[in-house]
Parts: sequence; structure tokens; C-alpha cells
Amino acid sequence: MEKQFESKNIEEAIEIACKDLNVSKEEFDFVVVQEQVKGFFGIGSKNAIIKVTLNDNYNLKAILEFLSKALSFYGQNPEIKVETIKPMACYSVKVSSDEPLSNLIGKHGHTMESIEHLLSVYVNKLNDHHVSITLDVSEYRIKREEFVKRIVNEAIQKVKKDENRKVSLEPMDSHERKIAHEILSHNADIRSYSVGSEPYRHIVIENAKIRISK
Repeated sequence: MEKQFESKNIEEAIEIACKDLNVSKEEFDFVVVQEQVKGFFGIGSKNAIIKVTLNDNYNLKAILEFLSKALSFYGQNPEIKVETIKPMACYSVKVSSDEPLSNLIGKHGHTMESIEHLLSVYVNKLNDHHVSITLDVSEYRIKREEFVKRIVNEAIQKVKKDENRKVSLEPMDSHERKIAHEILSHNADIRSYSVGSEPYRHIVIENAKIRISK
């Protein structure tokens, strides 16, 4: 988002920008489009003009405020860390605490995904471009990724030992299935496909020589 502001000097233009955008000075960057020209007895005078662009502090503040308020409804006050992956476009949010946060994760991570979705909707409404946000609570996603990699590699070995065997993995979300398919893509003798509907959609692994029944 870019917007120009004009006043008799740069300082006043900045103050106008803060009030108009409802932000602090730290939440935007600006460039001077036109310097103030005082003129001679007012003749030939020109106002200062600045072009304002919101910066990462704007989105970081929005993320922290939204999550702090949302998580308070769960009776939690955990530590929230936000990392900028790509300026004004992609953020990684990690929530941690010395206390268990299972109520924020939910079964199969569904509560965490719901919070992530609401956070994403909120932040995207504040921006005029798409913003991607990934939320991880108590390293749940990291642990799940390690788990997915392990069970996929175990399934591959089972299928390779028995060419007639099919292995159905447990239901996974789209992100986890993507990780699984990426691993499987490096095994030319293995075929994999997803079956079922969300949230029970899962991957089936079999030998590539097996003919798929129609």
C-alpha cells in the first residue's frame, strides 16, 4: 500500500499519515516526493509531499495483537514469536509455553489450523495484497513433519519387500500429504495417490507395477 500525504512541512505530513492510517511512525517508511518550499512572502511556496509505504512492523503488530487476544480466550498467555520470511508477504509464527498447549493444538492440529486461518483472514483484510502466515504451536508442525517422513519411509520399505502389498497411511492435512508425496516422488518403483475426503483424506502407497483397478 502506497499513499501520498501533503502538508506545509514533512513533520506535519508524517503526523497526518499516522492519523489517517491509524498507525505509529514505526509502522511505515516514507520517501520525500517534494520538499517544502517557503517562497518569498508566500509567493511560490510549496507544501511538502511524502509517499508512505507500510512496513513489516505494521503486520507484526497486527499478528501479535490478534493472537494475544485470541489465545486469552483459551486461558493461555504463551510466548509468541513472529519471524518475517518475506517482507510484507510471508510470516512464520511460533507459540510456546512451559505449560501444555494441547488445547491450542486440538485433535490432529485442527484447532491450531483454525486459529491460523482466522489470523490469516484478519491480516489479509489489513493489506491490499496476499499475506501468507504459518502458525506452529509447541513445535507441533515440526514434530508432525518428522513423523510423516518416518512413516512414509517405513511404508516404502514394506512395499519394496512385498510387491503385492498396499500401505494406507493415516489421514493427513494437505501440507503433510505434500511432504509425503515429495518423498515418494524420488522412488520410481513406488506409486502413491490420495483417497477419501477431508479430514479423512489419506495416501495409499503401492508398487508401481500393480495395476490400478477401475
